[in-house]
Amino acid sequence: MITKDMKISKLLTEYPQTLEVLVNFSSHFTKLNNKILRKTLASRVNVEQAAEIAGVNLVLLLNELNKSINADNSEAINEENTEEKMNQIEKPEVLKKLTTDKIQKMDVRPIIDSGKDPFLEIMAKIKSLNDDEVFHLINSFEPIPLYSVMQSKGFEHWTENDGSMFNVFFYKNDVNKSDIKVNTITSQESPIDYENVLELDVRELAPPEPMMKILENISKVDEKTVMVVHHHREPLMLYPKLEERGYTAITNKIDENYYKVVITKKRND
Repeated sequence: MITKDMKISKLLTEYPQTLEVLVNFSSHFTKLNNKILRKTLASRVNVEQAAEIAGVNLVLLLNELNKSINADNSEAINEENTEEKMNQIEKPEVLKKLTTDKIQKMDVRPIIDSGKDPFLEIMAKIKSLNDDEVFHLINSFEPIPLYSVMQSKGFEHWTENDGSMFNVFFYKNDVNKSDIKVNTITSQESPIDYENVLELDVRELAPPEPMMKILENISKVDEKTVMVVHHHREPLMLYPKLEERGYTAITNKIDENYYKVVITKKRND
């Protein structure tokens, strides 16, 4: 059965006929006919988020999708509960009192529409923030994988969905600023503290080629260079190899078959 949590990429891979259902349901889904956009967006957006982006009824969409695969949609979603969940978190006081000159805004929709990943642009923007400034991200879908990365840098977030786009505000609480400064100095979990980014895409390689490719290039990672690896799974066997060589890694799951691994050189301080 197709559920609200199923990623669009998985939906289209397992049930190709659902593309026609999506397009017929809303013209917004015609973007999925573009293979580049499909690769960029579909792996990050689930059915519920897609319905929100398109401004369509989630329950009705799920019913049509399940009909197309002859599945019984018996686990109907309570629409009122879904709306209540979206609205239960109030805007934090720190954001209510914020003046426009303290907001750094970035709309990543044009970047995504071009078929590119805006991750590095976002990280560069975050690096330029002052402690009393807030980062306002505008996106066509909720950037859930980004939340954990930003949390590791001491940021909290508040997300608002107006039906056509997501407005996400990343901010630091005054009470935690002293702790956050310490974390910012010592954290090796994000590329934003580094001048150079070395990217490797090993998703199409068969084992043990991904590990070999990474280790072949690991010497290029230093105090100013971070390696970002696009992997098809979490490289558990790689971690001890990196540890032996004086490197560390943190992995973020983007999708079922897509993991982003950030590798940095351990610091002596």
